[in-house]
Amino acid sequence: MIAYHLRLFGLLAALLACTAGQAAATQQAAALQQIRLNLSGSLGDFYLLYGVDNDPAHLAAARRRGSQIDSLLGQLAAPNDSAGLPVLEQLRRQWPAYRTLLLELTNSLQQRQTPSGGAIAELLRQHHQLTQLGETLSGYYPTPANPLAGQSQALAMQLQTLNSDYLAHSVGANVLGGDKEPLDRQTQAFSQGLQQLQQTRPGGEAQRLLQKIERKWRYIEPSLRHYQQDNIPSLVNRYSSRIIEELALLPSLAQAAQ
Repeated sequence: MIAYHLRLFGLLAALLACTAGQAAATQQAAALQQIRLNLSGSLGDFYLLYGVDNDPAHLAAARRRGSQIDSLLGQLAAPNDSAGLPVLEQLRRQWPAYRTLLLELTNSLQQRQTPSGGAIAELLRQHHQLTQLGETLSGYYPTPANPLAGQSQALAMQLQTLNSDYLAHSVGANVLGGDKEPLDRQTQAFSQGLQQLQQTRPGGEAQRLLQKIERKWRYIEPSLRHYQQDNIPSLVNRYSSRIIEELALLPSLAQAAQ
């Protein structure tokens, strides 16, 4: 009997350790997701200052994103797959140079000094490298077990990229960013993904939040589809930011409704 209880205790301990390990891995993946969102958003903040609105709030947003990435990169544990460790280390090495340059350029814009084309091109080059590293690194962390969470994260990343690319187009900086997926195609892809998310019918508060997300999206979707005609970057940025925040809330509300 004692031996049986010891074996049972061992099995329970192993199960708890496995569950704790999975939870920790999920938290790490969520941290990396936030790093990638902030990285993409930081370029959008720069574009807003560069050609839309010299608002100190955009400078504050860029600084806040930088501080969050600093903190999250420090907390991010190495992936279980050792092949991902060099990618994480490279991301950590290259991030400070981008952050320094971003703050230099946003500070100069706040002081109404126009950065050189070379400096902007260097910012975009570094941003592209970091974006690629973040995307590669995401493959070494587990995807959410909850399909709704996985869909929400993917849509948030899609919309953040779309928003930053739209802001780049609005200020004429898209020609410096290299080959990008056309904005109308990105818009169509997000719209289709949102429709698939709605088909999950999470119920309760999650369903109501999803309806709010759809209303916000439908409000800015025409401008994104017809980006060569409509140019309302501040409005698109504001609504996109709210949708991204609400997508992050969606999985927990859906789980609470179960």
